[in-house]
Amino acid sequence: MDFTGERFIPTEKGEIRYEHMHRYGWVQSLCKGLRVLDIACGEGYGSALLADTAGSVTGVDISDEAVSHAKQRYASRANLQFLQGSATSVPLESGSVDVVVSFETIEHLAEQEEMMRELRRVLAPSGILVISSPNKKVYSDDRNYVNEFHVKELYFDEFDELLGRYFPARRHFAQRFITASALLPLGQTATVYEALLLTGNELKARTKAMDREMYFVAVCAANEELLPALAPNLFLDAESDLYSEQHDVRQWASGLHQEHSELQARHLTLNKEFEERTAWAESLLAENTVERNARLRLEAKTAELAELAAQTQRVVDQIMNSRSWRLMAPLRWLSRRRKGG
Repeated sequence: MDFTGERFIPTEKGEIRYEHMHRYGWVQSLCKGLRVLDIACGEGYGSALLADTAGSVTGVDISDEAVSHAKQRYASRANLQFLQGSATSVPLESGSVDVVVSFETIEHLAEQEEMMRELRRVLAPSGILVISSPNKKVYSDDRNYVNEFHVKELYFDEFDELLGRYFPARRHFAQRFITASALLPLGQTATVYEALLLTGNELKARTKAMDREMYFVAVCAANEELLPALAPNLFLDAESDLYSEQHDVRQWASGLHQEHSELQARHLTLNKEFEERTAWAESLLAENTVERNARLRLEAKTAELAELAAQTQRVVDQIMNSRSWRLMAPLRWLSRRRKGG
């Protein structure tokens, strides 16, 4: 499946991978040996993770393409099945599952009440719902961001009130990508970490109260006694290396700087060429202006001489056509004869 932004697929890297994979890993212990519904399962990676500990997992998605893909990719998992259906019409019997997992689903639906009624229906009376939702204030408002695939995002009060109408007992968690440094025994692993919090120059052994939470994750049940004890959790990605990523970013930025310098030098060269060509064009224009003015003066002088010649010709024509000129013709003839003779 290709990543379109609507459904996460496990080939994606970065924050989106941490956010999605962390949620599923966090509830694996809750699902141990139980019947689990993963609603809006998408590509199926989360359902497969839950199947590592659950007794059985049913992944349901509205997309035929997603369900077909999941059936093929995770066909080897005997305790895992995928069905086509929606969050408002789940193809399961009432009270048939012990845990419903709904991650990043509710904001994609306008029919949120219908979704909650349907999830309550398929859950056993003692069942648990684990559901996440983006925090509209931080996710959208503060960032002036619009996710085209989200239909109705919720503020915390709206989210809690909606859950409360179907699940009287709720425990809320906050999720956000943070920066951390790991200090571990060389060549060994650990399951428990001591938390150190740096505030300015003050360092204390405690965790940070989450602020500007990007997502809410709620664990819901019919009463307080049914709520499981889920501890705060830190997610690590063994394939992530921020040092290498920062190095790659620095190299990329360095390349951009070099490219910018080369483009700037090229711009200066082109600008110089432009100025030289502009000066050349202006000189040609000046030369053309001088030539045009000289041509105009010559044309004016020629016109003036032509007019003078025309005036002279008119005078000659008047003399030659006059009566006195004709009467004097014999005398002019005798004069020429004497001169010639």
